Formats: sequence, structure tokens, C-alpha cells
Amino acid sequence: MSAWGVKGEEARVNSGAPKADLDTIRLDLQGMLETYPMDGDGKWEETYNSDITGIGDDFFILTHITNGGSGGMMSYWDGFTLCTSGDDTDYGQAGSSDGWIDHQWGCMAGGGLNAAKKAEKGMPYLVAYWGEKSESDDSHSLQADFGDGMSHTPVCIWICNHPWPYYGIEHDDGFAHSFADNGAYFRLIIHGLDSQGKEAGEPVAVTLASFHDDRLHISKDWQRVDLTGFGQIHGLYFTMESSDNAGSLGMNTAAYFCVGGLEILEHEDKIERPAGLEAEALDENRVRVTWVKADGAKYYNVYADSEKAGTTTKEEYMFEGLQAYSEHKFYVEAVSEHGQVSDRGYVTARTLDLTAPAAPGNLRAEAEQHKIKLSWDAGTDNIGVSRYAVYVDGKRYSRPKGTSVTITGLDADKTYKIEVSTLDLSDNESEKVSIEVKTLPENATAIRDTQADGQTTVYNIQGQRTQRADRGGVYIVKDGQETKKIIRR
Repeated sequence: MSAWGVKGEEARVNSGAPKADLDTIRLDLQGMLETYPMDGDGKWEETYNSDITGIGDDFFILTHITNGGSGGMMSYWDGFTLCTSGDDTDYGQAGSSDGWIDHQWGCMAGGGLNAAKKAEKGMPYLVAYWGEKSESDDSHSLQADFGDGMSHTPVCIWICNHPWPYYGIEHDDGFAHSFADNGAYFRLIIHGLDSQGKEAGEPVAVTLASFHDDRLHISKDWQRVDLTGFGQIHGLYFTMESSDNAGSLGMNTAAYFCVGGLEILEHEDKIERPAGLEAEALDENRVRVTWVKADGAKYYNVYADSEKAGTTTKEEYMFEGLQAYSEHKFYVEAVSEHGQVSDRGYVTARTLDLTAPAAPGNLRAEAEQHKIKLSWDAGTDNIGVSRYAVYVDGKRYSRPKGTSVTITGLDADKTYKIEVSTLDLSDNESEKVSIEVKTLPENATAIRDTQADGQTTVYNIQGQRTQRADRGGVYIVKDGQETKKIIRR
């Protein structure tokens, strides 16, 4: 192997074919077998060695994060590991994930890619595991860096489904749920990195499985993914997403996939895209974007979404006139003295929402001994209402999305101050509206309807509707068209 990895002429892709005078650099998986020998399971034998923090060939540097299980902790690994297993066996038939722990090294294609780009048993490939909890703004669980520190245009990557998520999507695995509803999906997202470690170029989404047209679409084969749209970048990182997830706990679908090859172009001597883009929303209508000076740049063109916003000679620009709480992609391209234009850097930001919503109206309550049924008319907001906040004697009780709630666990024969406010999509809170409600004593009994059509309505002397009454209390009863005052005896 040369210090530049493996070069080749096979650089044509489905779109955006690279220039003919540039060589390609390929991830040398076959050569890596000399450095990373396999164990009996067909995986790199040092996968759980916590002293090793990365793997790669003579050019590509791939993340590998390991906890070896010291101090009674369970062993785990994130990132990439080299494998030759090719095992496509289903180890989750019992609806459990236990069988997968010792069999993480397979590939649904049955093996890596040979020289003819066909799956072959025994050929090496990478198994990748996305450790979502290892993600941060500065480091990524799955990252591939270029060893020369220069920018390159990626050509393609070969991706295949891993058996664990494949079979979990088919029939559950103890954590994952099978895909059976239209709209379900499992995706790999490929991101570009600039010289400052920030997002560069538009991410590429690869659908690994989806349920649509009332059937499951999932592949066992290697698929070639075109990456030329990134332009020149300094590295790649990978994330995953699934419609089957547990919110803050992450995906239920097992976060694995396989890599059979990666190919990039030699460095092209051109003005580099602006790097280190950061965006700061200042108010409802303005976002300030900054970046690192691009070598050779005379000025910069700036864009909000698809529209050119202007030019600047500085490494910052104020985007104005935006709608409140609206998300935008802001692009910057460098232009040299001779008019050479770089690839575009970009950053995503959302304007602020500083306008508080209007309070809910017509707060009303029905009390029982130990609970209060509360309802109100909807509040409004300039962007949108997300939910409401309900307070009992000054302490927040719940945040319902609807316009009613039942407050339980209350003491009998006690007066409570109930407050309700509106929350918008940015968690701005309206003024609170309040009502004082007294729960019924333990010996209170219900006033039953006196008509078969159920039109009897009972109000207490304060005009609040109720279904129960205290003995000796004064109540207003509307019975059909008749209204009368009664004393409950």
C-alpha cells in the first residue's frame, strides 16, 4: 500500500462523475486484514481492547470507542470494527436481543465486496455501530477522517443492512418493533465535515428499510451511495434515525449497518468552502452567521435557503426580514480574486419566538370529594399553541395538550386555587387565569337528573356547574326550560 491508500480508475458514479484527470483513493479493507487480524467469530480480535481508539488503512482514520468492561461494567464498543464473518443468521427469533450480543459481526449480503463489486463470503467489510449517547458537537461515534488533513470530494460509499436491525424490523427483537404501518422508516444519514469539524455540504439520507404501499421494503444487498454532491470536505460522519424510537432513550431499532467500501478523489487545488459556520438567532426576524476566513477569498456570496441575500467581504453576515420561529439553511460560498467560486458551506438555524400566547378563557370546574374536573376554552398564539400548564395552589400539576384535565388526589372539603396558562411552541407562557374550587365533603351525595332526556343541569350558588351537592347547600337547577333554586337537605 502507498501512503495514499489504494487508487483506482473506477470513479464513475450515477451522477456528478469526477474529473478524468483525478485519481481516486479507496478504503483498503483487504490490506487492513494484515493489521487487524480476525478471531474465531470473524471479527477483529481487538474489538474490545479499550487501549485502541481508532482503526484504518494508510489513509482513512475511523473511530473506534471501547469500554472493556473493567470494574464490573458491561463491555461495549461504538464506531467501526473490521469483520469477515458474513453471517446472515437470525439470532432474534425468540423476540429477544440476547442472542445478538455474541453475534454482532454479520452482514445481510453474506460477505464483503470483491474486485467485481459482488458480495463474497470471507471478504472483509466494516460493521458500524452508532452510539447515539457518544454524539456531541465536537466528536462523533462514527467518523471517517482523511489522513492528509486536506479536502477531498467523496465519490461513493457501499452500504448494506446488518442482520440485527434487519430481523428486528421483520419480527421484533425484544427492543425493536416490527414495521407494519405505512410511513415507518430506518435511515442512515451521512454528513460532511469542514476543516473546523463543522457540518459541510448537504447530508445524504440512505433508506435502509421502509414500510409503504402496505408492505415492507428492506434489502439484503450492497447498495452504492453517490457522495459527489458534498464537494470538497475534510471528513465524514454518520448518524441514524428510525420511526421506532423511545424518545430520549433513543432508537429501539438496533443502530447497526455495514460498509463495504469508501472512495474519494485526490485533492483538487481550488478555493475551499468557508468553514466553521455558526448561526445565532438574535430575535424573531434576524440571524447572524459567522465563519472562518477562507484562504484566497476576495468576498463571499451568502444565501438564505435558495435565495441569494447579498455579498460581504467580512466573515459574518446579518440575515434580516425572516419570519418568527422559522427554520432556514444559510449558505456561504467564497469567491477568489479571479472569480473562482468555492463549494458552499451551510448552517441551519431557527429564528426566535418572543411573543407570549394569549391566556385560555372560560375556566370552569366540577368538584367531587377528591378530584376536580377542569376545562377551558383554547388559548391562541402567533405561531402555535403546544400545550397548557395547570397549577394547583401555585405548584405545577400537569402540562396537557388538550383543553381539559382531571386533578386527582385532593382532600375533601378543601378550597383549591387552580390556575391555567397557555404554552406556545417555544415554551413562552401566557398570563395565568385562575379559579377557586372547593371539593365536596365526604358525606356529599349526587343530585340525580329528574328527566329521562338528561337535560337537568345543576350549578352552585357561585354559578359553577356541578354534579354533586353538600347537604344544606344552595343550588340552582335548570330542568328543561325551568330554572329554580333549591336547598339540598
